[in-house]
Amino acid sequence: MPLFEYPELVFTQLVLLVISGIWLLRRNDEIPLLISTFLFYVASYRYWVVTNGIGRWVNLGNFGFTPIIKEEALVALSYIALGQICLLATYMLRQQQVLPIAIPQADPLLLRWLRPKVLLLGLFCLPLVGITRSNVIAQVTGGRSLAFQISSYLYLFPFVLVGVATLIICVWKFGGFSKFISKISAIAILLSLANLTFSSSGRFQFLGWLSASGIILASSYRPKTRLLILSTIAIVAIGMFAVAGSLRNPNLNPAVLNQAAWERASSAEDANMLDGFVLLQDVYPQRLDFRWGMEHIEVLLRPIPRGLWPEKPVGGYMNQLGLITANTGFTLGISPTLFGSFYAEAGIIGIVLGSSLYGVILATIIRYTIKLKPFASTLIRAILCACLIPLLRGGDLAGIYAWIGMAFWPCFLLLWFKWEDFRLKPSYYIQEYDPTYEEI
Repeated sequence: MPLFEYPELVFTQLVLLVISGIWLLRRNDEIPLLISTFLFYVASYRYWVVTNGIGRWVNLGNFGFTPIIKEEALVALSYIALGQICLLATYMLRQQQVLPIAIPQADPLLLRWLRPKVLLLGLFCLPLVGITRSNVIAQVTGGRSLAFQISSYLYLFPFVLVGVATLIICVWKFGGFSKFISKISAIAILLSLANLTFSSSGRFQFLGWLSASGIILASSYRPKTRLLILSTIAIVAIGMFAVAGSLRNPNLNPAVLNQAAWERASSAEDANMLDGFVLLQDVYPQRLDFRWGMEHIEVLLRPIPRGLWPEKPVGGYMNQLGLITANTGFTLGISPTLFGSFYAEAGIIGIVLGSSLYGVILATIIRYTIKLKPFASTLIRAILCACLIPLLRGGDLAGIYAWIGMAFWPCFLLLWFKWEDFRLKPSYYIQEYDPTYEEI
């Protein structure tokens, strides 16, 4: 029996959405708004479209899962709302700073050093990604299991395109591509990246670098303008993501592609994380014991190749239940949001503790960016926002962190090697944002 009914839960998420919007206008901080918007779409909105006949619950009856009913979905929605409150509350209590508006200028020496390296990295990665993808497809076609018999390093390498695109756009934003030939090269690389990532299999790559790009491009504008820019980019991203998702159907008539994409987006078909949470509740603790921290410990174990450790524990409850093995020939999993991953750790206690801890960590990162020059500060915030999307989606946390590492390792290397150059000197001028100031 759910403790709260839908009107109370949707009202809670709407209030959090409004508070997050005010937070952006007051503190120039987009993190709470990104969290609230995503969770509203995958939770309250998802429940509404299904219960009103616009969409359908995920059905895994062939794997022994009982059909989802709205009472169970309400319980899952309550847990998501609880986690959202804990996450935002701890974040806002910890992060009280007004973030400065980025000045789109950087050290000319840094840009002169970075520009050729970013372009060469992009030109080098494009053909290498193509070769890697072909190799993975050949192995899958040959009968090898993607989850058990193919190196994750090989499978995840194409995600480096997300980091390359993020660096190129950040360098462009801060005036690094002043010459015509460098601009043409950057545009060509970005178009090639878009072509490679805009597909049914690469749509999360596409969404990742598009999100990071939006944060970078809007970084130098005042909050009201940023809110408009980020909202526009979010609408475009959802639309493009739905179109890419529609391409999963090989028999779809191109003439009705837009209609299929609209139906997919309006029914939140790709945002079935509420369904995933309900399925998770059917597993923990009835079929499997709570993980008690293993969900996060696996983040440290995942980089070890299975070839060196054949008996390495598998992740994901579908694997642990034996529903998916190396012989099944496919992978399957319905993401349960980040709070579902916390629930798998220790139930409701896991949601409260995990959400609070993540809120503190996010706030600490954002607070630290204030001590950095605008280029590094903007880059870190863009990376963080791009990472929040798969993190909030939840599921295989070890796989998500592997995605983050493989996607943004070029950015992390830059921040590591140039850390001293990115630290804010006492004499460096930062354009402060006064929330009481009204734009003319």
